[in-house]
Amino acid sequence: MRKLRKCEKGITLIALVITIIVLLILAGISIAMLTGENGILNKGTTAKEKTEEATVEEKVKLETSGSFNDEGKINLEDLNENLRKNIKGITYKGKEITETGAENENRIQSLPATVNVDGYNVVIRKDGSIVTTQWKQNDTEITNGDITLKIGDYVNYDELSNGQKSTTIGIEESGTSSSQSLSTEDLSWRVLEIGENGGLELISDNPTTSTIGLYGEKGYLNGVKIINNTCDELYGKGKYAESARGLNAEDINKLFNSSQQINLNGGDLWKCRFLENAEYMQYSESTDNGKTWSDWIDITNFSAQIFKMPGKSKIISKENPGESEEIRIRNESLWMSDLENEDIRNVLCGTMETATSFTLASQSSSKASNGCMDFSFFGFLNSLGGIMKDYSAIYSSNNSSYEGKFSYRAVVSLQPDIELEGSSENGWTIK
Repeated sequence: MRKLRKCEKGITLIALVITIIVLLILAGISIAMLTGENGILNKGTTAKEKTEEATVEEKVKLETSGSFNDEGKINLEDLNENLRKNIKGITYKGKEITETGAENENRIQSLPATVNVDGYNVVIRKDGSIVTTQWKQNDTEITNGDITLKIGDYVNYDELSNGQKSTTIGIEESGTSSSQSLSTEDLSWRVLEIGENGGLELISDNPTTSTIGLYGEKGYLNGVKIINNTCDELYGKGKYAESARGLNAEDINKLFNSSQQINLNGGDLWKCRFLENAEYMQYSESTDNGKTWSDWIDITNFSAQIFKMPGKSKIISKENPGESEEIRIRNESLWMSDLENEDIRNVLCGTMETATSFTLASQSSSKASNGCMDFSFFGFLNSLGGIMKDYSAIYSSNNSSYEGKFSYRAVVSLQPDIELEGSSENGWTIK
């Protein structure tokens, strides 16, 4: 009997242990079903996020649909007003969309454009279609939640995946004496920023070896468009790309802090005039954005006795008295050595020992003043050996023309939904 009771007790303990083990296994399975990667709670959270994302997209899509004109194109003024008035908390470039005519207005000027609604980045494309992008940027890091890249990381974008492209620049556009033919070059590509289409933007590792020729007034007026169109035709057709353009001053400013940026909306002003029966052209300057002006000063240099703004037909001279428009003076330099982040500096111009030179897709104007020589130069911002400045003048206000040959940096906008694999150390591959 004693042996039997001992046996019964033993069986009870074993059963208890087995029961506990089974319960633990069941508990583990239940917890995994609730909290695992494919668990009920995570699926619920994902479903909630997808619902919120779809709701945000629908809001933007509704206002975009109401912004088309009779020609089937989006009217940007209507789009800005519809978004501003009807979607609470919407922002563009980190700020609320302002009313028409507001000082320092922050409004969509072109498409594609990315707006933020309830924490979601929503891209409005040129055709009015809407897509939500997951890419977000914090200082020099860019992430989509799954992977994190750094500005300057190499990405294996293949600009030749759909074959080499070519483009022709006509003399009516460039002002040069003959047309120009350019072809795609095999370049390396690095992460630059998040583009207006909500996807990654890549910058060519080096400037092109081929150059774009621009001459005189036509070259100045059409230069930015020519550079952007050339980049799009030659480098925006590769696999996973949506478009391409030229690197510009706005791109440079995004990578510098506020005290080191190219002053795109500032700088001194100057204007000139020729009075009736006067002997010389005169000029006046303003250092406070046009609030006050200096006394009129004679310009005694013979070559500066006429004044013509690019794109305007009127020529001011002794025979045709009048006063010119105001011109922004941008005689400034931006030293790459002032950029604290060495990685970004190397992306823009190489190391300080191997700094590259190229032209930005940004117009610039400056005033020449050397003794008695006073007139304006019109051209494009340049990077010259690690210095950003307005250097490439191809037209001047005394109606003189000059020819320039410019290499450039292409910026490619990738599709927002691409997937990458790799690392910052070894480079990224587009799946």
